[in-house]
Amino acid sequence: MNNNQPVTNLNYTKIGGWLILVAIGLVLSTVSVLLYIRSSILPVFRAIPVSQLSGELQFYLFLDLVLNLCLLIYITYVIVLFFKRREAVPKLMISLYILNFVFIIIDRFVIKNISESQWTFVIIHSVVSSLIWIPYFLISKRVKGTFVIQKEEE
Repeated sequence: MNNNQPVTNLNYTKIGGWLILVAIGLVLSTVSVLLYIRSSILPVFRAIPVSQLSGELQFYLFLDLVLNLCLLIYITYVIVLFFKRREAVPKLMISLYILNFVFIIIDRFVIKNISESQWTFVIIHSVVSSLIWIPYFLISKRVKGTFVIQKEEE
C-alpha cells in the first residue's frame, strides 16, 4: 500500500484524539452556562421584584435569561449527538462556535452584562477557539471518520 494515497474509509468507533478536548469543552460549557445563570441572572430576580424593574431592564434581563437557556438547550442537544457520533455534529459544532461568538457580542453591546476586563478575555477565548476548532471540524480525518452515524442507523 502506498502511504501517499489518502485514506478514504476511516471509521472510528469511539470519540478519541483531539475530540476528547472538544467533549470536555462541551460538558464544561453546560456547567459554565448554568453557573452564569445561577450567579448573574437569578440573583437579580431574587433581589428585586420584576414589577419594580424598569421596562428596559426587564427586557434585557429576560433576553439574557432566554438566550442563555437556549444556548444551554442547544449545547445539551449537541452533546447528545456528539456522543452518538451523528453525522450532523460537525455542522452543529461550527454553528455552536458562531452562536457563542454572537451571544458574547449581544451580552456586551445589547445587554451590557460583561465588564471590559471580562469582555477582553471572553472575546479572545471565543475567537481563538473558533479559529482552532472550526477548521478542525471542516478538515479533520478524525472528525470525518468519527461522526458517521446517520439518524436512521440508530
